[in-house]
Amino acid sequence: MTPEPDSPRGFVPVSFQDGTWKTAAGDVVPWYEVQTDLVPDSEVQGALERVLSVYGVSDVVVDAFDQFRKELKQPTEDSSPSPSGGGQGGG
Repeated sequence: MTPEPDSPRGFVPVSFQDGTWKTAAGDVVPWYEVQTDLVPDSEVQGALERVLSVYGVSDVVVDAFDQFRKELKQPTEDSSPSPSGGGQGGG
């Protein structure tokens, strides 16, 4: 089966800079043309609460997820993602 010729859609990576969405070349893209795979915070929080309540996890796990939420909402200014992971080793 061949793709529909009248729907030439593609994906162009964009980033949010200076209050606008821009392509790598610096072209401004209107916000209504930008599609993301981000899920609203309220949906994520609701799903997390449902999963934790359904599986009846221990208080230790619930506390760990609470701490995880706090860490996500307050990133440090000087932190940057490390491609190597940068976490502590374990096993």
